Parts: sequence; structure tokens; C-alpha cells
Amino acid sequence: MSVRLRIITTGITAILVFNTLSIAAGFILFWFTASPYIGERVGENMAAIAAWYFIIGGVVVLALTGLGALWLISVTVRHVSGPLQRLKYAASQIRDGNLGYELVVSGHDEFSELSACFEQMRIRLRDSTRQKEKSETDRRAMMASVTHDLKTPITAIAGYAEGILDGVADTPEKIREYAAVINKKAKSLQSLADDLALLSRLENAQLPLNKQYMDIGAFSAEIASEFSQDTPNLQLTHSLEPGVFTLIDREKMARVLINLFQNSVKYKKPDQTIELSLSLTRQNGEALLCVSDNGVGIEKSDLPYVFDQFYRADASRGQQGGSGLGLAIARRTVNLHGGKIWIIGNPAGGITVNITLPISET
Repeated sequence: MSVRLRIITTGITAILVFNTLSIAAGFILFWFTASPYIGERVGENMAAIAAWYFIIGGVVVLALTGLGALWLISVTVRHVSGPLQRLKYAASQIRDGNLGYELVVSGHDEFSELSACFEQMRIRLRDSTRQKEKSETDRRAMMASVTHDLKTPITAIAGYAEGILDGVADTPEKIREYAAVINKKAKSLQSLADDLALLSRLENAQLPLNKQYMDIGAFSAEIASEFSQDTPNLQLTHSLEPGVFTLIDREKMARVLINLFQNSVKYKKPDQTIELSLSLTRQNGEALLCVSDNGVGIEKSDLPYVFDQFYRADASRGQQGGSGLGLAIARRTVNLHGGKIWIIGNPAGGITVNITLPISET
């Protein structure tokens, strides 16, 4: 019941109840006042009876009406003041920074609707604040990681350039050796810059997708076959369900798969033959593509964070080089295709990367 209807109903009820009580009191007073004179010179005493009736009856009616008004006011204040006090307290909690305070919503009137809107506002403000704090933390971590990843190649480039200028590299062979190192480090810087630019465009939705209707199994097998031809000591197997079509950007999804294949090669055990396997199945109306390897694997505690920017699971993985942005780019690319990507550990060692993509029937 709305507050307005509740007040109107309470007022009408109060009027009916107290008017009824007043009439009843009037009759009772009239009876006790007039009963001694009934049948005995009623006409001569009618003025006195009427006077007493109106005086006493008026006092009673005024008293009952006053009590009724006080009761009506107290009921109205209770229904209005209670929710307002709860809203005021909740607002003071938000003002003081306690965004975890939950305002309990009950009833079905305007105050409950207002409380529900207030609670939704608090939740959005809390989530926005948390996201802002997380973004700031991620930004600081990214700056620290970029600084670290820039420092090593820049120091190497400066050192080898000084070696050439100072005559340390005093033979053509030595100069070529130093120049090759400088070239390699410069390319790593260029790769880092390209990855940062790509990730920024992906996160800001500034990179349009040129989607094509493709058999995802045949596409994955093609990319994996091309990669294996250029990679020694790699055994490639696959079990791909045919006829599973999706809408994908060929170039961007190829980059995702190549990054996963490169990680399998990069993080293999010493003197190990790389075993890379692909599987594709239909699952709950989606295409499930799995890329498995037999490498060093990832600790279970690190799995939730491997898709974060610049995250490296341990020192040994960090020593393998790379920008630390590959998986972050892969996740964002898959998400833009309407899919999901996650990693699980294999019992026998290595990892399996799972990718789901919406199946397209046309």
C-alpha cells in the first residue's frame, strides 16, 4: 500500500471510529442525564437537559477527536519517520566511505521503492569504486613492469653501442656481433611497444573485427601446421570435430593461437620434445577448442592471474623473455569474439588452454 493511500485510509478510519464513539458517548450521556426526568415534566426541564448534553457531549467529542488526531499523527509519523531515519543513516555511512553497508528493503510503498533505488545506487558506487581502485593498481603495476622491461634492453643497447664507439669492438666480426645484439634488443623494444599499442586498442574497443564465417577446426589445424613446420622437436596431434563454424577475425585469432603455441615452445623442459595437441568439440552450443602441451606447467595458485598484464608466474618463466602481454591480448581478443579463455593444469605436466567461441549456423 502506498504512503498516500495509507494516510487517507488511516484518516477515514479515524474519522469513522471516533465519530461513532462520539455519537455513542452522546447517547449514553443523554440517557443518564435525561433518565431522571423522563415522564416527569420533560418539557420544563428540556432546556437544562439540552444544556448539559451539549456541554458534556462537546467535551467528550473534543477529547476523543483530539486523541484520534494524536493517534493519526503518531501512525503517520511512524510510517514516514522510520524509513527516512534508515535512509539518513545509510546516506551517512556512504558519506563516511562505508560502501559495504547494506540497506534492508522491505514493504511495497514509495519508501521501499526509494530504498531499493538507494541500494542500487550504493552497489553501483561500490562496484565503480572497486573498479577504479583495481584500475589504479593495475596501472601502477603496468608502469612498474614496463619500466622493468624497458630497462634491460635499453641498458644492453647502450652498453654495446658504447663498446663500438669506444673501440672495444675492434674487428669487423666483433662489430657485427655487437650490432646483432643491438638489433635484437631494439626488436624486443619494438615488440613491447606494438603489444602495448594493440592491448590499448583492444581494451578501448578501437580495433574493429573483420569477422569471417570459418570452420574453426580447419582454421586451427592450418595455423598449427604452419607453426610446426618452422619449429624443430615438435610433435603435433589433433582431434578436431569437423563442420564447427564460427565468426572470427582470421588475423587476430591466428595471433592468439600462435601466442599459445609459442608459449608451449618457450616454457618446455630442457632437452624435451614438445608435444602439442589440439582438440575441438561442441559443448552447450559453443565451440570448445583446447590447446595442450607437456611443458613445465603453471602452479595452481598462479592460474587466476596469468591473463593479467605483465604477469609472470615465476622467475624461470620471466627469464624466457617476451613482453608479458601475450595472454592479456589473447583474453581480450577472445572476449571481443564473444568467447572465453582459461587455463588448467594437466596431471601429467604442462597446461591446457581452453577457448570457447559462439557457434554460427549461417
